[in-house]
Amino acid sequence: MTLRAKLILIALAEIVSTIAVVGALAFRESKHELENLARELLRAKTEYAYALCERYHQQFGQPNDEIKKALAAMRISADGYVTALDNSPESKGTLIVHPTGAGRNLYNDGFPHIKKIFDQINAMGQPSEYAGFTEYEQRTAARGRAGERKIGYYLYYKPWNWILLSTSYESDIFSGSALVKRQTIQIVILASVIAALIIGFSIRKMFAPLRRLIETTKDVAGGNLDASIIINSKDEIGELGRSFNTMLRSIKQNTRIWQELEIARSMQTQMLPAASPPIPGMELVARSLPATEVGGDFYDFLPVCDGRYGLIIGDISGKGLSGAMVMSAAMSSIRFAAEGRCNTAEILSRANQRLNHDLQSNMFVAACLAMLDPARLHLSYTNAGQPLPFLCRAGRVDFVPQDQSGDRFPLGILPAVAYRELDLKLLPGDLLVFYTDGIVDMMNDHGEPYGFDRLRSAIERHFNSSLADIISAIVADAENYGGNGNPQDDVTMLLVKVAG
Repeated sequence: MTLRAKLILIALAEIVSTIAVVGALAFRESKHELENLARELLRAKTEYAYALCERYHQQFGQPNDEIKKALAAMRISADGYVTALDNSPESKGTLIVHPTGAGRNLYNDGFPHIKKIFDQINAMGQPSEYAGFTEYEQRTAARGRAGERKIGYYLYYKPWNWILLSTSYESDIFSGSALVKRQTIQIVILASVIAALIIGFSIRKMFAPLRRLIETTKDVAGGNLDASIIINSKDEIGELGRSFNTMLRSIKQNTRIWQELEIARSMQTQMLPAASPPIPGMELVARSLPATEVGGDFYDFLPVCDGRYGLIIGDISGKGLSGAMVMSAAMSSIRFAAEGRCNTAEILSRANQRLNHDLQSNMFVAACLAMLDPARLHLSYTNAGQPLPFLCRAGRVDFVPQDQSGDRFPLGILPAVAYRELDLKLLPGDLLVFYTDGIVDMMNDHGEPYGFDRLRSAIERHFNSSLADIISAIVADAENYGGNGNPQDDVTMLLVKVAG
């Protein structure tokens, strides 16, 4: 075997093995991320079930068939579900909600994981909202999946002495890791083939650049996925370096966000309302444009309250999956707080208490809540950290009135905030424009924001257009001002037009 062939084999073996290690490290890290996302999904399902129980407890005091049906209808992945077990002394371990086994008692040695949960909660003195994860093996032949591993998250609901438990098969909720593994292997194989071709044609010129390549791949194999190869040559070795950098960026980005984006996008789609409610004498149009695949903005239409209609628009401080999770919590808290209430200040105060308890210290929710009374042409509203809405009346655009003594802290920062409700008499032909700060903060190439004055002018110019056209025109005007076509923040607008 010639020296050239030996050098090719040695160099190729080192590069291929290093690439394989990089792929293995990337897959292991992505699998860990997917497992964390799956656990968060189970936690979110259980907390949502807890919120449903809390709402029914506020309304009826005791559980009824309706809450049991609502819990039984919840599904996770393919065969996952939410169940409720009784922890009262006379029927401890009895299934209250279960797809097939309601009424069965699981507090026995045949279900050690269930028995362990009960024993832990009771040993701790049955603290409210006691929670934790459990992992176990399916022992029954349900759905023909006996012997498969399952994972669950439980939460103790003290008012009814219930244990809420969300479970799913690991093979279902971790299925995305198989796709990542296949794609990682494909990338490793492709990179190996490219490396073999380049080394074969460029062995005479590659010794100095190859040493830098080997050192960098070793750095990556040690876990540094932010490393890059600096090779200035324009031959095959330079192409290998650029291809390797591209591969690293692709592995780092795709393996960590594929499943995260899919989960977050699904959550946001399900949470945002599908259509505007029909309000007599008024027209409503809303649109949310995320800056990335998932956004931190939201809007909602609250249930009818004494003939009035609630409108909410908000902005989450986080992005990605964390922003989607906070958005879910925020919308659930506001919906729950609005049950049976029409005072906007009271609703936001109650939602703020809940979010201050649930959110991390660096997270908060800016929101503006309004109540429309179409019969009296009356608007009541409370602002919690959002930009003030605009009122367009008779061709003139101004901010809606704001009491400067009122507290406008975003939700979730302080445990107790005294919000104030303001009132506005509407007139035929009035246009209300609610928006998040993404539209006014859009920057041009000189770092200058679009601003409130330009937004006001755009509303004045397009006041006589349809609501959908008004939103499109404003967004287009702001994007033209920005120039780069890549907004840095989400843009959400909600327009209300009173019939003239």
